[in-house]
Amino acid sequence: MIYELNHFGIVIKDLEKSLAFYQDVLGAKVVFKGFIESTKTDVIYLQISGGQIELLHRASPPADEAFGITHIAFLTNDLDGDYQKLVDAGYEGLTAPKVAGTGVGRLAFVRDPNGARVELLQRDVKMRDGVLDHPIIKSFDHYSLIANNLEGALDFYHEKLGMDVLKTVTIPATELEMNYLNYGYDLLELLHRPTPSQDPIFAHIALRVDDVDAALAHFATQGVPAEAGTPKPAGTGIGRIGVIRDPDGVKIELLDRADIRDL
Repeated sequence: MIYELNHFGIVIKDLEKSLAFYQDVLGAKVVFKGFIESTKTDVIYLQISGGQIELLHRASPPADEAFGITHIAFLTNDLDGDYQKLVDAGYEGLTAPKVAGTGVGRLAFVRDPNGARVELLQRDVKMRDGVLDHPIIKSFDHYSLIANNLEGALDFYHEKLGMDVLKTVTIPATELEMNYLNYGYDLLELLHRPTPSQDPIFAHIALRVDDVDAALAHFATQGVPAEAGTPKPAGTGIGRIGVIRDPDGVKIELLDRADIRDL
C-alpha cells in the first residue's frame, strides 16, 4: 500500500551552493547521505520544517542533464504489488522494482497521466522526525504539479495512490483550479487551467510563513532576493505570496495564509 508523499527529487549543479541555500537560508536539516557508485551521484535528503526534498548531484553530469525538480516520490510497504497494479492499470512503467542505487531500500518508477516521473520507494530507514523549528518558516505547505489532464491526475493520485482529496479552489478571473490532496501532513497541489499550460510539470514547493514581506526581507539579507512582481496578493484572495529561487532556479513559494486544511 502507498502511504506517504515523501519528496520532490531535485537534480543540482553545485552541491555546496545548494546545501548552503537549503541549510543556511531555509533551515533544512540533512537526514540522509548516500552515494550511487555507478553514476558517481551524491544523494542528500533534507528535511525542511516537516517536509522533505532529495538533492541529486553528479560529479560529471551528461551534456543533456536536466537540472531542477525531476520526480515526485511516494513510500509504499508493497513495492512490487503497487508497481504492478499501476502498470496493469495502463500507466507506463519506467523502472521495474530494484535495489536503490545507494543500497538503501528498493525503488521503481512510473509515469503519471501528465508525464511526471513518479518514484515508488520501499525502505525501513526513517528519514523524518517531527517538524523543525525555524524563525521564519512555520510549515512545509505543499508540493505542486501542473495537471493539464486534471481528470487523469485525480484518478492517479486519489483513486490509484489513495491520497485524500481535501479541497478545490477555483479563481474565476483566470479559471485556474487548484486541487489539494494529502496523506496526513504531506500536501499535493494539482494546478489546472482550461488552456493547457506550457510551464514545467513540477511547478514549485511552498512554505508557510507568518508574514511574506518580513520573510522576503529576511531572505534578502542572506543574498536571496524576491522574484520580480512579488510579494503579491494570492490569487485566491487569501493571504499573500512571495517567490524565491534556489541555485538551480527551483521556484519556492512563501505563503502567509492559514493551512489549507483550516480554510
